[in-house]
Amino acid sequence: MSGFHLRPVTRRRLSFLARTALACATSLAAAGCATGDQSAQSQNGPIAIRTSQLSVVVENRVGMPLTDVDVVILPVGGATEFKKFVGRMENEEKRDLSLGGFYGRDGTTFNLRVVRPKAVRVTGKDLNAKAYSVEAPWR
Repeated sequence: MSGFHLRPVTRRRLSFLARTALACATSLAAAGCATGDQSAQSQNGPIAIRTSQLSVVVENRVGMPLTDVDVVILPVGGATEFKKFVGRMENEEKRDLSLGGFYGRDGTTFNLRVVRPKAVRVTGKDLNAKAYSVEAPWR
């Protein structure tokens, strides 16, 4: 019977496996913390962005109305940006924007089955002409 030959595990090998497992766990924890900070910043920022399979929800948290608000869906390839002009958003207002309302430069409608989105960018100005630009990854 040829099978596998098992040898007893030495302390040296056990120590090596333990250090390798600890290094992997540390790097995974650091990677998880790095992405967690970005989402916390975007949720506590002046403009909150949430995405779903049907819509993009934008919330104004600036403290005053925003004007000239543009919402842009950025695809992975970056070939065509899909935009929707919102106009004015009052303070603490939430806008639920349907994905079918976003259009490319050539007039094509955004379709989640055809285009793979990477991020959503919202730009606007407050009443003091201060510009805001917030970008959040697509989830």
